Amino acid sequence: MESRARTERILVAQPVLDAGLDRVRRIAPDAVVEVVEPFGPDAVLPEAQLRDVTVLFADLCPANVEQLRELRWLQLGSHGYSQLNGLRLPRDAVVANASGVNDIPIAEWCVMMMLAFARDLPGMLAAQREHRWDRDARFQAELRGRRVGILGYGNIGHELARLCRALGLEVWACSRFRPGARELRYDPLDRPAGSVPVPDRSFTPEQRDEFLAGLDYLAVTTPVTSTTRGWVDAAALRLLPPHAVLLNPARAGVVDEAALLAALRDGTIAGAALDDHYRQPMPPDDPFFDLPNVIVTSHISGSNSSTWFVERIWDLFTRNLERYLAGERLLNVIARDDLELAGS
Repeated sequence: MESRARTERILVAQPVLDAGLDRVRRIAPDAVVEVVEPFGPDAVLPEAQLRDVTVLFADLCPANVEQLRELRWLQLGSHGYSQLNGLRLPRDAVVANASGVNDIPIAEWCVMMMLAFARDLPGMLAAQREHRWDRDARFQAELRGRRVGILGYGNIGHELARLCRALGLEVWACSRFRPGARELRYDPLDRPAGSVPVPDRSFTPEQRDEFLAGLDYLAVTTPVTSTTRGWVDAAALRLLPPHAVLLNPARAGVVDEAALLAALRDGTIAGAALDDHYRQPMPPDDPFFDLPNVIVTSHISGSNSSTWFVERIWDLFTRNLERYLAGERLLNVIARDDLELAGS
């Protein structure tokens, strides 16, 4: 990127952190900074408000995205970016996601769900509700020695692998990228590149059969794109051992809905923990609510109410703002082809 000579206009549509705004004003004292309430995908913002915006700090674009003619950088507050599919952004606009901001809570959610299934936490709670003393062996199982397969070995996958290693699990990874630290990624703890765990075995997406066949847990941590949508289909679910459990804190669309429902109902797999869903919010009659081998959470594994979300998202934004103004490459840039924008 080239250094900027013009006056920047920054539009912020994120939860406000006063310390973050102060840092923005110190970094870019000549910039025009406007803060608005976070908006939904159907929001139409005044054309005059968007016309000269060069930097947008938001979870998504407004419905009248075509008014963002001067946009040069969109900083998302989310790890996923499928909300941009089909939009038309200026050709030289750079998009960066929030990878790294919520990796820790999402990884902790996965561990919580693995433990819940390993020791049948729903069964324990049912026994308590029924005032029943039950010391069945299934409540005494151990997680150590199990094998977790991580689909998508990016920041979230790395964090999950760290926790799994600490608990004594074997880690397999399936990714289109070579395992290891990725260049220019945000880490709130600023750990050295060498701290990224090397999985016990690595697979490419073309090695799906071998990857899935040996797993106790399958954790989906990849964004949904045209290449990952429906990647976990009926054939993939049949490859998993019958005792395997699916964990999906990432995007529901990576897993084929009809195939997952069938696999859970007929026992092809033992269960699933689902945080992202095919319908949000889930209606009361959603079929996943009533499946006894499913734990449903309401898209909370890592969200804007996570303990350190606001501090970390502003830390990422201000670090990137310094890089942007200096003409340096930004952290967490999403490749243009992966964005699947209109006209790409």
